[in-house]
Amino acid sequence: MRIKRYLLTCLVLFLVALAWNALVHLVVLRQVHETVRHVLRPDFESRAWLTLVVAAGIICLFVWGYGRFARGSSVREGALWGVFFALVAGLLVDLNQYALYPIPAWVAAVWWAGGLLEFTLYGVLVSRLFPPRGSQAEHQAL
Repeated sequence: MRIKRYLLTCLVLFLVALAWNALVHLVVLRQVHETVRHVLRPDFESRAWLTLVVAAGIICLFVWGYGRFARGSSVREGALWGVFFALVAGLLVDLNQYALYPIPAWVAAVWWAGGLLEFTLYGVLVSRLFPPRGSQAEHQAL
């Protein structure tokens, strides 16, 4: 039963991630991406599917980590898990991209802020959908 709940939670978060990233990157940050278009791979369209695989992998790790390390199933704890994950991801991705590529610091900062909001939202959702093993919320969900 727990594996089904894990997979369902991953699917829900993956769909939320697709919608979130489409809204943020194609609408809200459209002008930002125009400023860094020159650093994209020339054959990006043929490899765009890989971004979906990466997103699915990150979501699976996010949900697994919450289930493994969370003690309760409160919205607060979920949001804090999201903030923690966003801080780690921000260091690994946004700061690293700023160090490696000729992008303005404000672009990396905007990406980081978007990620902070994104993973906080995921944390709230995962706290509702995938309570940690042994928590009272898990017993109520079963």
